[in-house]
Amino acid sequence: MKLNISFLKIVPLNVISLRMGMIVGVIILVLGFFIFNSNGIKKISPWEKQANELLLDWVGLFLEADRFTEGYRAPISARTFAYISLAAYEVGMPTMKQTHQSLAMQYGLKIPSYPISGDYNLSAALNVTFKSLLDRYFVTAPVFIKNKINQLYENKRHLLSKQFNHELIDKSESFGLEIANMVYNYSASDTIGHMAFLQIYDLNYKIPRGHGKWIPSEEHPLPPLLPYWGKVRPFVIDVSKLHSKPLPEYKYDASSIFYTDALEVMTVSSPLTSENKWIAEFWSDDHQGLTFAPSSRWISITNQIINLEMPETAIVLETYLKVSLALADAGIVCWNSKYIYNLERPENYIKKVLDPDWKPLFPSPNFPAYPSGHSTFGAAAAEVLTQLYGQDYKMKDMSHASRDEFNGKPRSFNSFYEMAFENAFSRIYLGVHFRTDCEEGLVLGFQVGKKISALNLRSKDFSIK
Repeated sequence: MKLNISFLKIVPLNVISLRMGMIVGVIILVLGFFIFNSNGIKKISPWEKQANELLLDWVGLFLEADRFTEGYRAPISARTFAYISLAAYEVGMPTMKQTHQSLAMQYGLKIPSYPISGDYNLSAALNVTFKSLLDRYFVTAPVFIKNKINQLYENKRHLLSKQFNHELIDKSESFGLEIANMVYNYSASDTIGHMAFLQIYDLNYKIPRGHGKWIPSEEHPLPPLLPYWGKVRPFVIDVSKLHSKPLPEYKYDASSIFYTDALEVMTVSSPLTSENKWIAEFWSDDHQGLTFAPSSRWISITNQIINLEMPETAIVLETYLKVSLALADAGIVCWNSKYIYNLERPENYIKKVLDPDWKPLFPSPNFPAYPSGHSTFGAAAAEVLTQLYGQDYKMKDMSHASRDEFNGKPRSFNSFYEMAFENAFSRIYLGVHFRTDCEEGLVLGFQVGKKISALNLRSKDFSIK
C-alpha cells in the first residue's frame, strides 16, 4: 500500500504568501504526527508513540519473565500472553471504538462503561494492566523479575505523572484494573489451563505402550509434559474439528516413511554442516532459563516488527491479540494431536534400527513428536503476521543477537512464511523430529492462523463463531 500524496503541490517559495507559508507550516506539523512508512502503515501522534513504546517495554519484560520463570513451557506461555493481549486490547477500546470491535461479548464478559475520551490516558491504563497481570501470571517468578515488574510500572507512572494530572492517571488506572481483573477471572475459570505452570507433569498419567509409541528418553527420563493440554479452553478454534491426520502404519523396514524420515535425520547430522547447526541452534528455544519458549519466539518477532514499523496503537493491539490467539490455540490443537498419536521421537527409532549410539544435537523433548510444536506455532503466527504486514515482508530476526552460549547470530528472511518453514525444518537438523512431524505441524499451524486471520475485528458484524 502506497501513500497517495498527489494532493500536495510543490509550489515555488517566491510565490508563497505569508499566509500560505503559515498553512504549509501547519501541514508540515500535521504530517509530523501522521507519518507513513514504506509499507503504508501510518505512524501517528506522540501519545500513540508513547503507548507503543510502553507496550514494547512490557512485552519485552514478559519475554524475560517467560525465560526465567519455572514451569513456563510453550503452550502455557502462549496461553498467558493471549489473556494479557486480550486485556490490553480491551483497555485500548475507548480510544479505538470507532475502528475496532470489542471481543468481550464473544467470551461472555461485561466491560465497564468506557471513560470519556478526554478523561482517559491509554498509557496509564495499559501500564497498570500489564503490571497487574504479570504479577498474577508470574507469581512464581524469581525475585529479580518481580522487582523489574515493579520498577517498570513505577518508572512509567512517574513519567506519565510529569505530563498528566494525577486524577486522570488514577481514573485511567481504575479502568485498566477493572479490565485486568475481568480477564484474569475469566482465565481462572479454565481449570486445566489456569496456574498450569505449577504442575506441568502429571505423575498419574499412564503413558500408552505399544509399537512406535513415545516413551521418556533414557538419558533424560522426564514425565510427559502437559498431557491434558488438548482439553484447555481454546479462544477461537474448535479443537474437536481440527487435529492432525492419522499416521501411516509404523514400520521398521526400509519401505516405511518412518525409516526414510529417520534416515534423513541421521544423515543430515553426520556431520551437521555449520549452516544447519546454526539454523538448529537459532530456532531451538528449548531450554527454559536459557531462552524464552518456542511460542514466545514469535512474540519476540512481533515486537521487532512493531518496533520497526511503529504503526497506530490500534494496529499494535490488534497485532498482539491476533498473534497471541493464534499461538494459544495452536498450542492446544497441537498438544491434543500429540497425545492422540503418541509418536516416538527419531532418537528412539534410529537407536533401534540404524545406529544404537546415535544422539540428537540437543536432548529430545519430553512429550510425543507428532505434530511438531515449533512448526505449528511458527505457521500459525506467520499466517497472521502475513495477513497483517504483507506477503513479502523482509526482516532480520534479532531475537538472540547478543547471545554467545549458542549461535544466535541474526538471520534475514524475505517473508514470514520463509521464517516458518526454516523454523519447522530446524527440528530435523536438531535431531528431535521426523520430517512428517514438521510438515504436519505446518499444515495444522497454517489452518489455525487462517482461522484467526479471518477475524475481522474492524467489522460491526464481527463474530468468533
